[in-house]
Amino acid sequence: MYANAQNQSVSGKISAPNGDPIPGVSVLVKGSNQGTNSDANGSYKLSNVSARSVLVVSAIGFVTQEQTVGNQTVIDLTLQEDTKTLNEVVVTALGIKKDARRIGYAIQSVDGASTIKAREPNAINALAGKVAGLTVGIQQEMLRKPNISLRGNSEILYVVDGVPINSDTWNISPDDIDTYSVLKGASASALYGFRGKNGAILITTKRGTKDKRGFSVDVNSSTMFDRGFYAIPKVQDEYGPGDHGRYAFVDGKGGGLNDGDYDGGWGPKFEGQLIPQYDSPIDPVTGKRNGTPWVARGKDNLERFLQTGILATNNISVASTGDKYNLRFSTSQISQRGIVPNTKLNITNFNVAADYKFSKKLSFTSNLQYNRQYTPNIPDVNYGPNSIIYNMTLWAGADWNVDDMRNYWQPGKEGIQQIYAEYQRYNNPYFMSYEWLRGHQKSDIIGQAALTYKLTDYLEASVRSQITTWNLFRSEKMPYSAGAYGRDERRGDYREDRRNLFENNTDVLIKFDKDLFSGFNAKVWAGGNIRTFEYNSQYGSTDYLNVPGLYNFNNSSNPVRTANFASAMRVNSAYYSADFSYKNFLTLATTGRVDKLSTLPSGNNTFFYPSVSLSTVISDYVKVPELISYLKVRASYANVKDGLTRSTIGTTPALTGDGNPIGYGDQYYSPYDGPAYSNSAVYSTPFAYNNQPAGYFTSALNNPNLQPSSTSQTEIGLDFKVLKNRLGFDLTYFISDEGPKIFSLPISSATGYTSALVNGIKTQKTGWELAITGSPIKTTNFSWDVVANYSTFKEVLTEIYPGVNSLNTFLKVGDRMDKFYGRAFAKTPDGQIINDASGRPIYNPTSQFLGYINPKFVFGINNRFNYKNINMSFQFDGRIGGVISNYIQRQTFRGGRHIETTTGKFAEARYQDYLGVKAYVGEGVVVSNGVAIKYDADGKITNYAELQYTPNTTKQFVQDYVSRYYNSDEGNLMSRSFGMLREVVLGYTLPEKWFGNKIRNASISVVGRNLLYFAEKKDIDLNQYIGDGGSGLQTPSTRRYGINLNFTF
Repeated sequence: MYANAQNQSVSGKISAPNGDPIPGVSVLVKGSNQGTNSDANGSYKLSNVSARSVLVVSAIGFVTQEQTVGNQTVIDLTLQEDTKTLNEVVVTALGIKKDARRIGYAIQSVDGASTIKAREPNAINALAGKVAGLTVGIQQEMLRKPNISLRGNSEILYVVDGVPINSDTWNISPDDIDTYSVLKGASASALYGFRGKNGAILITTKRGTKDKRGFSVDVNSSTMFDRGFYAIPKVQDEYGPGDHGRYAFVDGKGGGLNDGDYDGGWGPKFEGQLIPQYDSPIDPVTGKRNGTPWVARGKDNLERFLQTGILATNNISVASTGDKYNLRFSTSQISQRGIVPNTKLNITNFNVAADYKFSKKLSFTSNLQYNRQYTPNIPDVNYGPNSIIYNMTLWAGADWNVDDMRNYWQPGKEGIQQIYAEYQRYNNPYFMSYEWLRGHQKSDIIGQAALTYKLTDYLEASVRSQITTWNLFRSEKMPYSAGAYGRDERRGDYREDRRNLFENNTDVLIKFDKDLFSGFNAKVWAGGNIRTFEYNSQYGSTDYLNVPGLYNFNNSSNPVRTANFASAMRVNSAYYSADFSYKNFLTLATTGRVDKLSTLPSGNNTFFYPSVSLSTVISDYVKVPELISYLKVRASYANVKDGLTRSTIGTTPALTGDGNPIGYGDQYYSPYDGPAYSNSAVYSTPFAYNNQPAGYFTSALNNPNLQPSSTSQTEIGLDFKVLKNRLGFDLTYFISDEGPKIFSLPISSATGYTSALVNGIKTQKTGWELAITGSPIKTTNFSWDVVANYSTFKEVLTEIYPGVNSLNTFLKVGDRMDKFYGRAFAKTPDGQIINDASGRPIYNPTSQFLGYINPKFVFGINNRFNYKNINMSFQFDGRIGGVISNYIQRQTFRGGRHIETTTGKFAEARYQDYLGVKAYVGEGVVVSNGVAIKYDADGKITNYAELQYTPNTTKQFVQDYVSRYYNSDEGNLMSRSFGMLREVVLGYTLPEKWFGNKIRNASISVVGRNLLYFAEKKDIDLNQYIGDGGSGLQTPSTRRYGINLNFTF
């Protein structure tokens, strides 16, 4: 009892187990803001401390201690090393948890809690910039899967609580994720067989509660607004639609002066002159439209058409933990309103995790997740009249006001004919948003149940069964008068796309964990797995509609076009993982897996995946400089194989050889991980033509001796920590020899085939990865934590196939695989463009090398600051290097809409275009002596010595020059380099005393995403393009602002 004790001063010294003083230790009086830090000698002093006070002593790398003051005035403490910090446990393949000290390959983890404030609706998007070697290309389109690259590979396995899933990455609730573990290489993921050949992302969901009471209720709610564009095309509004300055509307189908299928910016200058337009009054006498003032009514049409997007997320979870059980139930709702009118997305998640210990030896674990995605309308952005961007940005003019298009039916022709400024090619944007509907409904179920029995102190056995299954329904309602490529009659259509997938994995696993003799431990896991897979899909489409607006197959004007596809696969596997450790600082690990795969020819369908790794913590047995507190080296090797499977699948007709049956629009690819049947002797049945059924045999020659593709990967790494574990570095170098791969070899059509599947093509990837983590500053009331990532890689072609000299026409052995070849200009030896007699650039007849696609390196920096109850974090990431051909720029220049057609070098000459005067002189030279240019097979000019040049002086119309210059890859080449302020979070934890015992924790955060964007040009969002030489069309990219609330009861 200390009832009569007075407040006093307390001092002391904080030491490590070896007696060394520990500077910078936080000594805090529990329940107050009173505290201090130990000095360079480990000493501290606190004044005015009561005997009842409890000191909380904490330091990075050490176990936090609590000490009651009592009557003591001197309190010396020895902190113990935090084995949880120093011996971090990470989740590895098959859900096996291992000590990070013993792992001999690269693995990086991300805390799920760090991703749910400045959030993305897609859980994988949240990893952008957070993991070295992992590049995430966030897509702006609803339900579009992010582009992923892990060490240059796009096909990544996703595993949720040990269940390999066929994931579109939209079926995982970010609120349920405890940790992400990224297995970067083949050694890390070899136990998953061919599905893990390129690495894996393991997602561990939350289970039970960490609350000491054994029960908690968590509520997390956020509302964010998409407002303000960081990547959007800038267009001119000085000139309207037409051709070479001339335009007059008659019927919008070409009956007037350039009024059909027009270019939106090559018409007359807006000067108020009288020109017949789509809504001009009709003279009752002549029946012709009178001229009305020609003015820019549609400035910023696209920005005014788009609306503020809203992303609202609400999650509630109830968790309970007891001596024998863990239980957690969670439900979340994601509601997103798109920036395109009449687009929305609703995602509902239910997640249940239940664990129970029947006895000391028998335990049960289970979890079940249900996901439901629904949207009545997904906008299409692929090139064509089906795309709003195509209609409003590339080819439409500023002569019409988007607000005038809200009433999109022509009076008296409702349901039959839309109203627009043109009727031959394009469509009214509001008509597209509210009538041309593309629905999506998908349900996912992921679940597992497992029993584990402890046979002895060192031996346990478990049996587990897992399922992942989904069903998908997509529809398209194409109204009367909608125009699209291949549907010129404009009589509407209705389509359905149904897909179903079921997969079961059942496995048995035996674990052996025993110290065999002094200092030597063996951990061995051995088991087997049976994977069964089934998939089926059906596709149906009308061939025009009889009755407008009746979307039913019975309303088809011509016979309904249908197709179906089914596949099945079975994989039998056996595997082991063995770790042999000596005194916790030297570990030799090896894994092996045997798969028997039904997709390969008999005799070649059983293969073995070996891996071996070695890790040693040098600082445990070698005296290292005092600056270094932890030093580990590691090395690993693995060989993985694959055979005739595909990770995604498109519409059924695409598999039967018909490509996209619609003839336009976005091809939707769903997760698959099933057989490709590309080496099967099968017949395909395309859609009937003129009611005549047909069938054709495969054009690919069957190869009964086909071998599985192979990848061998070697990795070395160095992990070290300095400044008493305050700063850590994880450095990795890898070499990946890929091949011989399975590829399609062109053969003579005289054989009756056009190609044969063979084994060939070898490449080698090499790369570096660096992850830095640390806490540069940590005091009583303030801390600064940082995570930085850097990665780079390149892939080189090392072998093709006997007798084949090049791959994809251009690539030779020794070339980088990301060399970009495209349409380029003929040039003089000193690099000047050679123009033809008209003064326009001459194209090289053969595509030329224009640069490398992949960036030189990718980086990410995440900082978090805490001051008392206030916290702030921000992330800046990007990519440096590489080139891309800007497709938006190409088409806006061709259509006369690009802002630069009215500024700079084109401005005055463009006005002369309008007046009918050729005034623009392009850069470069012309051949002056009349000698024809000669090229070799590679497009190199062979007769430079014969050519004589003079500067180009030929005047021409800007429209003609631009249409030539920018209709090339070289004319639109730009740097891929960009950087962006990805996310910012400013939070405040409300004091517990405000709520008493009712609320255990409450916090509020103001958040933002994509706030700053730095790039050479901002008409496209470089963030979403990975591995492509050219960009495409996209919905404009927005900044996101919002608020996040979190409560724990």
